Amino acid sequence: AAQYQGMIAEVGATYVPPVPIPLTERQAAVWEAIKSERDRRASLGVKVGSHWFHSDQKSRTQQVGLALLGARIPAGLQWKTLTLTPPPVFVAMKPALAQAIVAATAASDTAIFTAAEAHRVAMEASAAPQDYDFSVGWPTSIEDEAHEAGIQFDARVL
Repeated sequence: AAQYQGMIAEVGATYVPPVPIPLTERQAAVWEAIKSERDRRASLGVKVGSHWFHSDQKSRTQQVGLALLGARIPAGLQWKTLTLTPPPVFVAMKPALAQAIVAATAASDTAIFTAAEAHRVAMEASAAPQDYDFSVGWPTSIEDEAHEAGIQFDARVL
């Protein structure tokens, strides 16, 4: 393509390649994305027995309060679960259930934070952290169960 040699030479003489983004900046951006996924998953609920319970900050505060009430939980208190079918599902709140929810929340937080740290270590070991896939390797969530059951899941309605 002799007709393009002049243009090729001009581009070759004036082309300035983009400045690569430093590794630490790429790692920091991916770490922020991993932390965002960690926090999102921490608010997707916790499973106790066959039911999922809310795990947003307001629910966590209420659940700790119930656990502290112990035997003074009001008789007949019905607690709404996150269980997907058939919605809504209410269960009788008892001291043992309140304690189990608080314990499940602590265990879930630990598992989610452990997964996030494992992703951070693997991402930082990668030569291309921006390409690291952290979408797998998390503890099972209500979102995962819904997808496996063919149920459309929308975390915004939690």
